[in-house]
Amino acid sequence: MKVIELANKNLITIDANSPVRNAVKLMNKHNISRLLVTKNKEIVGIVTFKDLARRLGHEKERSISDAHVYVSSCYSKKLVTIKANADIKEAAKLMLKNDISSLIVIDNEKIVGIITKTDLIKALIQDKRKVREFMHRKVTTVAPTTRILEARKILINKKISRLPVVRGNELVGMLCYSDISNFLQKFRQRAEGKHWNEKLRQYTVQDIMSKNVITISPEDTLSKAAKIMLEHDISGLPVIENGSLVGIITKKDLLRALAYS
Repeated sequence: MKVIELANKNLITIDANSPVRNAVKLMNKHNISRLLVTKNKEIVGIVTFKDLARRLGHEKERSISDAHVYVSSCYSKKLVTIKANADIKEAAKLMLKNDISSLIVIDNEKIVGIITKTDLIKALIQDKRKVREFMHRKVTTVAPTTRILEARKILINKKISRLPVVRGNELVGMLCYSDISNFLQKFRQRAEGKHWNEKLRQYTVQDIMSKNVITISPEDTLSKAAKIMLEHDISGLPVIENGSLVGIITKKDLLRALAYS
């Protein structure tokens, strides 16, 4: 299958000089996790929920209104491209090699679309291999009472995109970068001023986590995992066996399954 068959040709962009609050609103409006960034109508980079969470929670700027934090301060200028007629396995390998979640699709040196991990996992909806073959067994978790800023730091330092939230041995929620970005953007509007830090420390993971967590079994297929992620627009599934959390499988894991199948 060729990249152009799965690529999204509807390019959603934002100007680099726009406030980050506009980026958050635009991502939520279109139910996407990244935007192409433009300068003088030319695509120059990409900004994601991860980028926004990093910037909006930066300690040195916590007293600044989100109206004065701009996309230009946090977008990535690294645009990795792939040809429209390339095979999707090549796309998967390129994402894994560069540790990114999207590629710019070009045809005759012209940008014609964008392809993401979400697009690529559509190719696995008939895959009968088991979740246990590709899931991560070592799972980083947080408690519901963990402060949001601490959870943000864990995501950044561990280079992961989601955190299962556990109370004792019970899985009670899931936290990801979009949860943190949305919260920080709204919080900055409500709590500007010198006491920003003190007010923020009152909030914990349980205030913003997703509580209705969808799980999967290690004996389920990659097909089922891909279908669940696509249907519910989520990027990872906690793996539960005999009532216990035994792993996690993410879109990146599915990407690896696709790249080396």
